[in-house]
Amino acid sequence: GKVVLLQGEADAISAVRWISDDSTATIARKSDDRGEYFWVDYTRWSTAPLPAARAEGDTGEADEPERTATRSAFKSAKKATDLMASLSPMAAQRSLDVTDDGKLAEIGLNDPSAYIEIDRGARTQKLAVGGEAYGTRDYYVRNDETGKVYLVDRDLIQPLKYARTRLPDRSLFAAERPDISAVRISAAARNLALVQINADDPAKAAWASVDAADVALAQPTTWVDKFLALKGTRYADPDAPPEALEARFEVALTVGDTATTIAVQQVGADGDWYASSEHTRGFVKLVRSTASGLAQDMDGVLGE
Repeated sequence: GKVVLLQGEADAISAVRWISDDSTATIARKSDDRGEYFWVDYTRWSTAPLPAARAEGDTGEADEPERTATRSAFKSAKKATDLMASLSPMAAQRSLDVTDDGKLAEIGLNDPSAYIEIDRGARTQKLAVGGEAYGTRDYYVRNDETGKVYLVDRDLIQPLKYARTRLPDRSLFAAERPDISAVRISAAARNLALVQINADDPAKAAWASVDAADVALAQPTTWVDKFLALKGTRYADPDAPPEALEARFEVALTVGDTATTIAVQQVGADGDWYASSEHTRGFVKLVRSTASGLAQDMDGVLGE
């Protein structure tokens, strides 16, 4: 019941850009020795109201309001992959026969509020984004190559328009708990190597020492469960990355033949907490109370 707006394969997309007066976002496909991933660079502009003294200059003309840019950069995972799939092909609710300038102005396409650019293979596909349809709040979109106008489901547009909140991957690792065979906890030159027992039974799953794999260790099991639930709140500011980081502890998770090491660090003795790993590809800020609680329990865990 829908119509195809854009053709193309998801794997051929190298980048997608959202361009508007209020925000820009670039979702770029990257790769390293761990495989492919998507990196998002997002900038939001805000306009601060002028003080009354500057609202009108000496000439009687109002000063231009000041615009401030706030930039964020972060890794995206499944949400970005799903976005590429939704653009390949990109389907619209219906096509519209609109050529009259008055009608184009009415639906916001005479002066589009935003543009979407999709780098697919050797070509760039460009879409103009207009206003929202009454009632459904779906978007009017024009294919710049063909000039055809479509009504597009808002769920296809929102992840681009609000990429900063819709697309981040806040996880510190990619594995599910049942797939983790071993954990190594390290802090201040002390180490504890654990193996998972009863991994297929959530009620009985626990962690045991490699030297006594049949004996569940209560305190390390509780600690590892808390750690595996740890998520990032946001990625570090790309224009002001954290400095003076001090190591607090590391956790290496083994899945099959691959290990992911999550390093937890703090800015000085009382500053913010961050984690980084092969999965995050950058510094992710942590909830201070949770991260510090894990660090404070380290003596008891490593002692056992």
